Amino acid sequence: MRQTGYRTENNDHNYRPDIDGLRAVAVVLVVAFHAFPSLVSGGFIGVDVFFVISGYLITGIILSGVRSFDFSLAGFYARRARRILPALAVVLAGVLAIGWWQLLPAAYRSLGLHTLAGALFFPNLLSWSEVGYFDAAAEAKPLLHLWSLGVEEQFYLVWPLLLVVLNRRPKRLIASLALITVVSFLYSCYATAHQPPAGFYSPLSRLWELGLGGILAAANLRARNRSFVSLFGLALIVGSAIFLKKTDPFPGALALIPVTGTALVIVFGSKLLSHKSAVSIGLISYPLYLWHWPLLSFASIAGLTSVPAKVAIVAASFVLAALTTVLVERPVRFGRIRKSGVAVSTAAMIVVVAGSALIWRSGGAPWRHPDVIRPVLATMLYDPASNARVFKCWLSATSPFEDFSPECGIGATLIWGDSHAGRLYAGLKRDGIDVAQFVRDGCVPSLGSDNEACAQSNAAILRKIAELKPKKVILFAAWMTYNDYGTGDLRNSGLAATLVDLKKIVDDVVVLGPTPLWSPDLPTEVYRSWRSSGALPDRLPPTPIAYRKVDEALAAVSLAAHVRFISAFDALCNEDGCLTHTSKSRAELLSWDYGHLTTAGAGFVAALLKLD
Repeated sequence: MRQTGYRTENNDHNYRPDIDGLRAVAVVLVVAFHAFPSLVSGGFIGVDVFFVISGYLITGIILSGVRSFDFSLAGFYARRARRILPALAVVLAGVLAIGWWQLLPAAYRSLGLHTLAGALFFPNLLSWSEVGYFDAAAEAKPLLHLWSLGVEEQFYLVWPLLLVVLNRRPKRLIASLALITVVSFLYSCYATAHQPPAGFYSPLSRLWELGLGGILAAANLRARNRSFVSLFGLALIVGSAIFLKKTDPFPGALALIPVTGTALVIVFGSKLLSHKSAVSIGLISYPLYLWHWPLLSFASIAGLTSVPAKVAIVAASFVLAALTTVLVERPVRFGRIRKSGVAVSTAAMIVVVAGSALIWRSGGAPWRHPDVIRPVLATMLYDPASNARVFKCWLSATSPFEDFSPECGIGATLIWGDSHAGRLYAGLKRDGIDVAQFVRDGCVPSLGSDNEACAQSNAAILRKIAELKPKKVILFAAWMTYNDYGTGDLRNSGLAATLVDLKKIVDDVVVLGPTPLWSPDLPTEVYRSWRSSGALPDRLPPTPIAYRKVDEALAAVSLAAHVRFISAFDALCNEDGCLTHTSKSRAELLSWDYGHLTTAGAGFVAALLKLD
């Protein structure tokens, strides 16, 4: 998050140390949330505090310049460039340098794209586009936190022009800003409830928070000698950080609590937040925000997740933030190179953009690794949607049954299951043979699914099977990842009843047992084995799960329902481990992630188990 309104930008007589103190509260909450989420479960609201502060300060700067006939867009963006680019360029370059040594090509390619997005100020839009079943975990994205910077920069593209236009009718300025803010808030509530990714990442959903800060500045709302009101506002902020959880629908209406608290602190001021200790943290809050998450993310990727490790990383973040402020920010903004600060900062960012684009377009700089391992690492870039009829016959868990395409029911063999069944389809669909397919993310093929949306969809699928009457139905899933199945106790799973109903409709019903799972993924496991042994392995031990116990439970239920059970684990694994590849080259891997089959892997499994 960025801070604006330092003494030289806000004029000395307008400088408010309590605003810097408020920044300190915001950044400390965010850092604490990222490092110790169990202690500060709602610390993410620090970002919303920053939004209100930014809207307040920038609106004040713009209106002051406009009303004194001393405002120019060129000057405004020059100040923003000196403020934003130096620290951002340093952090982005540092992240790319760390990634060069730590990340494998797929992750490094993703980092290159996110670095490019951060440098060009659209990281929120990129993160929004990546939301989905196969999206990487937040901890594996060192630049995920830059989404908020993207929201602010998109705000700054529009807000100055809007204020210049609206200020032509000063009497209507507040009303116009209020209308924009209310509309944005209503959209935020709607999107949070119905389109959560849009509610979180869209600048339109966050505009009201910046807009409220802008209203406070435009109305010049200030009150004094009301410290108890300011303390109440601070309590709303801290209380939100303590009691809110990341599973709560946010931003939406819940964001009113910390946003209102921030507005109260801004209006009534705070002597407490004017203390030197708070101000000193506030003055480094921008580089602190930039540094802390990449360091925590890289540490998590490296397995350094203990409390002492996180404390050390947070401490290092403070040190790097202070050094960045003294050695990078101040010389560019206030020092000898201030006049050339825009050019220097822009040049540095151009270098970052070029480097990140090269890393992204090259597939994560694979030339860092020897030729023999590159095909294995390239598997990490596998397209999970390839040959799988995604969005047609492979739907999300929440999509209605009506979204299945009519072509999904064509074929004498029908596959029913979760995303792993979606990948198995690619192997079954070969030699021009039609295969029917009804799969959706995270839905075990059973009427007893504890997910209501899945249960409703599965009931509709069973009715569709009764209508289609295929010759064969294959049920497949990552069985052990669901409740009951992983324990081997299927009494409450609903699978037995499902198989009985299926057998009444279809003569040949096959329950396919689980394929091996890998941690974190098969290409990484093969890479690690190659690094340690110097040879590509034929077999490796999979993630330690009671596969045989799951197989035995599935076999017993299948036998009772008079349907066939096939153990994929027995076919792929022995005492030496599980097969990693489909050919003698050992580079054509069975899985591209923790367990979803590649197209070649799916064909290999289908042929091995005679699933035609």
